[in-house]
Amino acid sequence: MPFRPERLKNLREAKALSQDQLSKLAGLSQSVIAKSENGKNLPGSEALDKLARALDCTIDYLHGRGYEYGSPGAAAANMAFDVFVASQVLTDEQIARCRRALQHPDAPKTAKAWHSFAEMIELAMGPTSTTSLALVGDRRLKPKSMAAPGRQSDPSG
Repeated sequence: MPFRPERLKNLREAKALSQDQLSKLAGLSQSVIAKSENGKNLPGSEALDKLARALDCTIDYLHGRGYEYGSPGAAAANMAFDVFVASQVLTDEQIARCRRALQHPDAPKTAKAWHSFAEMIELAMGPTSTTSLALVGDRRLKPKSMAAPGRQSDPSG
């Protein structure tokens, strides 16, 4: 199947990216993005690879092959979720917690946004039974002082 310019444009818009933002993410010129979206340019294999990486999608998707999603937003969320899962060390429970959000219209549309979402779930629900999402970002939360703001606690008691 040939390159599908409308898929590129719809996916970019679903991720709320301008052509200029996508060009910077992909390392391509804005004119290449514009011409590709208008069907005036057939991106070569290197450009397609850069676009797919920047959009958290597959080259097959940009060629109209593979799974048909109900909308560009659903495609963006599902493919970004797949990239997120493939690039992280997660438990089945962590994946299941995040997967539930795929049905929501405001589900994260980038792998980076899925990372943030997963961290928020862990903060709200607590770590899963076997591991925490500290594996994802390798960041640990520091305990905060319980003293009221602007007041010093009295060490004498």
